[in-house]
Amino acid sequence: MVKLRYNILALALSGLAMVSCSTSDSDEVFTPQNYNVTGKVEKGPFVSGSTITIQPMDGKLQVLGSMFNTTITDNVGNFTFGSKEFQAPFAEMMATGYFFNEVKGSLSDGTLVLRALVDLSDNSTVNVNILTHLKYPRIKKLIESGKSFKEANTQAQKELLEAFGLQKYASKDASQFSIVSGTDESAALIAVSSLLLYNRSEGQLTEYLSTLSQEFGNNGVFSASTKVQFKKDREELASKLNDVQTNVISRYSDLGMNIEVKNLMAYFDWDDDGIAGNESLKEGQSVTLEKTEISVPKEGGTYSIAINSPIPIYTAPIVGGPSDVVIGENYISLYDGENDLSPTLETNISNSVLTIKVGKATSKYEQSLPVNLYDGIGNIVATVNLKIEGDKQGKIPLLGNKAQEVVASMANSLVTAYENYNLIEQLYFYNKEYSKIPLSASDSYISKSWSNIFSANYSLLKIKEIDKSQKCVYQEYCDVLYAMYYYTLIVGWGDVPYNYGKVWNDPFGGMARVKTSTIFDDLKNKLTSAIDYLEEKKNVSTEGVNGLFFMSKDVARIILANIHMYEGDWQSASTLLAKVRENGFYQLDGKDENDKTNKGVIFALVDPKYGITRTVTIKQPLFIPIQSLTDVYLSSAECEYHLGNSESAKTLLSKVTSAKGISVSSNVLTGIKEARAKCLLYDSNYFAFLKRNNLAVSECGIQEYQKLFPIPAHELMTNSYMTQNPGY
Repeated sequence: MVKLRYNILALALSGLAMVSCSTSDSDEVFTPQNYNVTGKVEKGPFVSGSTITIQPMDGKLQVLGSMFNTTITDNVGNFTFGSKEFQAPFAEMMATGYFFNEVKGSLSDGTLVLRALVDLSDNSTVNVNILTHLKYPRIKKLIESGKSFKEANTQAQKELLEAFGLQKYASKDASQFSIVSGTDESAALIAVSSLLLYNRSEGQLTEYLSTLSQEFGNNGVFSASTKVQFKKDREELASKLNDVQTNVISRYSDLGMNIEVKNLMAYFDWDDDGIAGNESLKEGQSVTLEKTEISVPKEGGTYSIAINSPIPIYTAPIVGGPSDVVIGENYISLYDGENDLSPTLETNISNSVLTIKVGKATSKYEQSLPVNLYDGIGNIVATVNLKIEGDKQGKIPLLGNKAQEVVASMANSLVTAYENYNLIEQLYFYNKEYSKIPLSASDSYISKSWSNIFSANYSLLKIKEIDKSQKCVYQEYCDVLYAMYYYTLIVGWGDVPYNYGKVWNDPFGGMARVKTSTIFDDLKNKLTSAIDYLEEKKNVSTEGVNGLFFMSKDVARIILANIHMYEGDWQSASTLLAKVRENGFYQLDGKDENDKTNKGVIFALVDPKYGITRTVTIKQPLFIPIQSLTDVYLSSAECEYHLGNSESAKTLLSKVTSAKGISVSSNVLTGIKEARAKCLLYDSNYFAFLKRNNLAVSECGIQEYQKLFPIPAHELMTNSYMTQNPGY
């Protein structure tokens, strides 16, 4: 009886053991079942003709029965095996083929193999992708350690998405992720896929995936060196994510499908805190600062500002981010980076306090510098504007390469303009002998001089506009050049279109005339401000583009003096010209004023053809001394003459005649006229002298109306606001 009881107990224990074992995947008895397996293979999408196999397996991933084969039926990556009988619901899938490279935006040059381990009982629609491929060895490893398929798959899924900071999407199996779904999971798949593909060929990607699979399969994490590589790749990929998004959408559009792809920036862990997508503000959130503007004295200083922010913020972009200065297609960097004269700037955020340390000002102009604060994906979320006092003893940055090109183009236009303007003056000078006046509105000298001044005006004001939006340090230099050629326009044509130093959309017209008095009032204000800020130095306009652009106070003084003389304000002009003479930067030189080596040249334009000799009476001035010490002395003598200081006028005139070795009439004004004709016929100032002294009609043999040149015919045709000068 006892023995029987022991036998019954043994049988019971044996039965219990059998029941226990039957709960594991390997020993569980499954009823064979048909599954209609369909899905997609996506790297980007695999192309039509790519092959895919499915191998039935048991819960321990042991092979069951025969492998099934099929091909991808379209360029979207779709496949179907039809209805197949499986002894158990587990299977390994493997796809081989060409795919769409979402980083390059083109089909791959080589093939790629992707794998997946799936449980068909959960869903017979399964996708093969980068995530299923990376999970594959980890699932196998966990099952080998005794986990069930479900446990292994769930753990591998969680570990893999955590490795990329995408754990919030771990509840949905990677085999259900698809590029075309337009969901967060879709964007996460594209993000990981593009990260691993970035800057790799198909062969390199295959090798890289093998390394990643081995690392992740063994430990459920990636190695430290791999994480460093992830960080490097994502930072380089950041600027191309918009292209990736566009490439994917365009590819499916070409295939007849309209899909949505979310902003991929939100699916990377840019700040390495283990969570992707928490680096930027959510709708309704904002960053507030205790203050947003600081006035900084030229000595510099340290400032603290309290910050209230719902997310971590930074003083520099961790990755990507928009440019601080954007001026559309016309953007150019004006300044020589090696001569950036912004003060030193140190910024730091600690305990929700921004500290800004500003060094001593090195620029002579007030500077506006933004201190931008960024979220974790490079968006500017707040800005502190620094207004830094200028130091008049400071410097300014030289022109950068692109700005030099623009200024050189402007200078070439001015060379052509002043060459032709001077040729017009010579025609007036020789008119009694050759009867060249009146000139026609279609005359090429008239047309070239006018149009090239306005072409130079457009280039110069573009520089001024861009500088104003950036460092705002070139405004006075632009104003002086602007005043120089507008003074010339007024002497030649009288009232002209005027844009008050603002860029025109149309550089050649579309504006009515503005009265000369109004233009001169504006130019006088600009020149007075410029004299305050420009450097007191010897001017070197013939020494490269920077020499031409960065003129001295003397250049502005002479233009302002010319305007005063034109208006009959001889005393103001005399005071300005005296300062130029007293500076001692230049010498009265016996050489011809058209010689570049003349020590009295102050501002000149040089034609690239300089050196070619002209033998005809009307000479093309290839070196145009628009300002010279000779001109300053003769203008000073003219001022003294009109102020009633005849002896002073004679003394100033004699210094020129002595230096040049010429003789002139004893009558002061006549002597000045003769000296100008002998020394300065090619400096484009002779006609202005004649006009302001009422000598133009008698000296040139012209009628009163011909003291103004004709408006060019092309200007009248293109500018409906323009009228012709009287008499033409």
